[in-house]
Amino acid sequence: MERRYFIVLASVGTAAVAAPILYYKTVDYGTSLSEPLLLSKIGDPETILNIGQRYLKKHPNENSERKLAKLLTDGISTKNGSTDASIAWRIKEDFKTGNIVTIDGWLLSITEGRQCALYSLTTLN
Repeated sequence: MERRYFIVLASVGTAAVAAPILYYKTVDYGTSLSEPLLLSKIGDPETILNIGQRYLKKHPNENSERKLAKLLTDGISTKNGSTDASIAWRIKEDFKTGNIVTIDGWLLSITEGRQCALYSLTTLN
């Protein structure tokens, strides 16, 4: 076996083994990301769970913990404040820009909907 062929084969084999491990690694995010702050003050956990499940039915392409955590944390900087403050800012921006969803009579920002969906995924698992 030629040395070049061996190196290529070994590299491809290593990548084939490492890729699934990296992909299925536990998603790391703060628990506050899956707890909609305002909704948790006015609704009970069952309501949040139901909203999350209905959100996932409306948005099946976001039906994974990894995807939702990425969507919720993209662009968030915790350098100048907490994750909660960044999420609260994003929710306000969603309402300003009309990035909203209606679920069971609740008018929610897309961020709140995603938080409920993440809550439902983490609660049911």
